[in-house]
Amino acid sequence: MTVSSSIGQQPAVARPQRILYLDTLRSLAIVAVVLLHSAAWNWYHTPVDTVGWQVLNIYDSIVRFCVPVFFMVSGALFLQPERNITLTSILRKYIPRILVAYVVWSAFYAVLGTYGPGGNGSIRSLIAQFVLGHYHLWFLFVLGGLYLVTPLLRAITKDRTNAWYFVILAFIFASVLPVLTHLPQVGYLISSVLETTRMHLVLGYTLFFVLGYLLSTMRLTRKRVTLISVFGVVGVIATAALTSLFSLRAGEPTAFFYDFLTPNVVVAAVAVFTLVRAISTRRAPSDAKPHPVLALIGTLSFGIYLVHPFFQWLYQQFDISASFAPTIVSVPLLTLMILIPSGVVAWLLQRIPKVGSYIS
Repeated sequence: MTVSSSIGQQPAVARPQRILYLDTLRSLAIVAVVLLHSAAWNWYHTPVDTVGWQVLNIYDSIVRFCVPVFFMVSGALFLQPERNITLTSILRKYIPRILVAYVVWSAFYAVLGTYGPGGNGSIRSLIAQFVLGHYHLWFLFVLGGLYLVTPLLRAITKDRTNAWYFVILAFIFASVLPVLTHLPQVGYLISSVLETTRMHLVLGYTLFFVLGYLLSTMRLTRKRVTLISVFGVVGVIATAALTSLFSLRAGEPTAFFYDFLTPNVVVAAVAVFTLVRAISTRRAPSDAKPHPVLALIGTLSFGIYLVHPFFQWLYQQFDISASFAPTIVSVPLLTLMILIPSGVVAWLLQRIPKVGSYIS
């Protein structure tokens, strides 16, 4: 592990095409996504005053880092000064992939939802579902938006002081203040300030995109990694505790503190990213190859993300959910039951000539 006393002053250096810890992060993130969705249905349909629901809450709280880490990995790659990422390359290479993936998979899930079990067979419903997209395809919209603003973000990250300033603004306006709008007495005032200032430039998932680049080039010290890890653990505990508290008060599941932009989830994602990078850097040389399983899962992560809700839906047709066994066991088992066939399908789709890389 590299030792330094200053934050973020390490100059960017040339990197190999495959970066060990980014492959590891990508693999962890997709497994976490599948686990999150494996627990989700029962989380909404289990009484909040039961042990089973609390176990689901803990599982869910632990893996909320998944989507932020995906965006951070993308930022760590796309904002590297050495990479020739231009608006032209984005419009010609990356945006078409997002569009094709959305059209194909939105059409697939729209047909499944309209004409499959429980569907109404309505053309109007088919069109609506296709346009709005399946619940998990929102990720493609956000990723496409981040690609489009990448040239602007690359200009910002040329100066690390400006980049950290951007992150601080984004954290305040996109993460902290929205939570404070729910405070009694003063919440409405904060909400009015947000509505008036309309700080849209620093709102949303650009926070993770820029953070990914900064954390990927930040010098690490044992003290810094330990401190960030502690904050991450506190973030996970806060997610579980606050979700439990507010859900018990409401008498029903309350997902506010699960939001990916809440401070508790942000610090957890930062901790996962930093800790994995620190461990990988310390234990392996820069030219080391990732573990074959991690490398495979990372390579298939995009396809697994797109296809895994199908297997979740398929199991639900046979009443198979996280309730088939004690929750502490059923959630990881169901995760494997969804992850493995999703990986197989993603692997097969990638081998379709010309279009495989667009849809998986």
